Amino acid sequence: MPPRRLFAAGGFFASVLVLFALLLWNLQITSGAAYYAKSQRSIAQVDTIPAARGRLLDRNGKVLARDETTWSAQLAEDISPAVLSRLQTLCREEGVAWEGSGPIQEVTPCLLARITEEDLTGVTVAPTVQRQGSGDLAPHVLGRVGAMSPQEWEIYQDRGYAMAETVGKDGAEAAFEAYLHGTPGQRVVETDRRGQITSTSFSVQPQAGKDVTLTLDRTLQQSAQEAMTTFLDEHPNAAGGALVALDVSDGGVLAMVSLPGYDEATFSADYPALAADENNPLMNRAVQGLYAPGSTFKLVTAAAALEEGFLTPETQILDTGRYTYYDSPQPQCWLYRQEGKTHGLETVSEAIADSCNIFFYDAGRRVGIETLGDYARALGLGEKTGIELAGEQAGVVAGPAYTASIGGTWYEGSVLSAAIGQENNRFTPLQLAHMTATLVGDGSRWQVHLLKQVEGEEAQEKVSLGQVRLSQTNVAAIKEGMLAVTQSGSLAAAFQDLPVQVGAKTGSAQVTGEETSNAVLVCFAPYDDPQIALALVAEQGGSGAALGEAAARVIAAYLSP
Repeated sequence: MPPRRLFAAGGFFASVLVLFALLLWNLQITSGAAYYAKSQRSIAQVDTIPAARGRLLDRNGKVLARDETTWSAQLAEDISPAVLSRLQTLCREEGVAWEGSGPIQEVTPCLLARITEEDLTGVTVAPTVQRQGSGDLAPHVLGRVGAMSPQEWEIYQDRGYAMAETVGKDGAEAAFEAYLHGTPGQRVVETDRRGQITSTSFSVQPQAGKDVTLTLDRTLQQSAQEAMTTFLDEHPNAAGGALVALDVSDGGVLAMVSLPGYDEATFSADYPALAADENNPLMNRAVQGLYAPGSTFKLVTAAAALEEGFLTPETQILDTGRYTYYDSPQPQCWLYRQEGKTHGLETVSEAIADSCNIFFYDAGRRVGIETLGDYARALGLGEKTGIELAGEQAGVVAGPAYTASIGGTWYEGSVLSAAIGQENNRFTPLQLAHMTATLVGDGSRWQVHLLKQVEGEEAQEKVSLGQVRLSQTNVAAIKEGMLAVTQSGSLAAAFQDLPVQVGAKTGSAQVTGEETSNAVLVCFAPYDDPQIALALVAEQGGSGAALGEAAARVIAAYLSP
């Protein structure tokens, strides 16, 4: 290399060395003390700040579940005895229980203000978010939140969740998790070596979840729950029960009760006892309990016989006490079995009012089991309703196929018991309410739903599950029979004080191995303009008529301003 190039390269490297030496001098000598002091007084920590979960609201805006922020105080390991003494004094003055060591779990707003004002060295106060539900009000419907299980983590990690986040475990909290869940933020907290916070800033702002408005009416839910609780208290042999109230116009759930229930606020502590309880309080009987409908199914048989032309509203059938069309079976009407009497000649409206078995044995035989099953499913029985809650049961519509599937034998005469709601017919209380709403709602079968609206979005639109072919004349005949039940029949006393007329049908379904039947009742109101449809079931509750007062209380609450 020529000497000139060597001198140039050497000059360049010498310049770099001089510049580097100047930088070191500035860092270590000129500004060293300042950087050292800053390093001693500023220790950065990144905290994850949970986002507020959206609220669950009832249809009128009343809060059903919300997040509540509580504060706790953490103490530095080297906190001074003087600060501990002062902290004890502050806790005593503000009525906060603290033993003098460890974190303070429940810092009140007043204590928080005083700790902040006095700038106590070594005391760091941080927020904790807790879900505040509605206690024992509709726990199966509203649900609860909790820490993720390993199985849930496999799902939620792909959605950007942190492992420590809580999620909806069941009920509406789980069904609407995607709306309710917010996005956590990140806060940078700088403290000095004494543990005192010197600055805070958000590197990521938390974003709250959206409020979710449900179709539930909190006041009606409370009334429904009290009505069913009173019934069970007055009938100690009844093991449990359920009640569902639906909006006839769109399938929205106005109230849903399952008893026995539990208190969401103490669920974790109570869980061992709840899980061991033979009455199964953890099961939502309204959507998971399967019950024989008893005589409430006669509404389906009536609709099928009328629409298929086997009967007209004026057709009369003679109650002979014992149905002798087949050599076997030859079942009896309940009135003949109990009192040795008959109902005589009856139209479909009169047969519904009197719950005449002979009439519906004959009507069911004429219709046939296949067509009877078709109408049951068209009216919403044996089909899931579409409700957002997990675990809904589809139920069973009696027929040869199902009987064969369980190893049984279907006989031609089996249609008789199926026509009055026995055989293998098994439906949820929700399906019975759905059937009633469809029948009296001009045959419009709406998907049952809990979601009314999500914050910032359009209101939920009702979803049609089909239109059942029902003539107004035939529906009027069925409704007329249901009206007679509440005006002059078994429910007259229970409904006499209501300001509107109500249509209803009772049922009693014998349970194998039990001396007392399940009580079943469906009804709707007002009679001239159906708006609300109810179904009530009480396990071993006896006669469906016994549920009349409970149903009347719910309708009264619905009608009250």
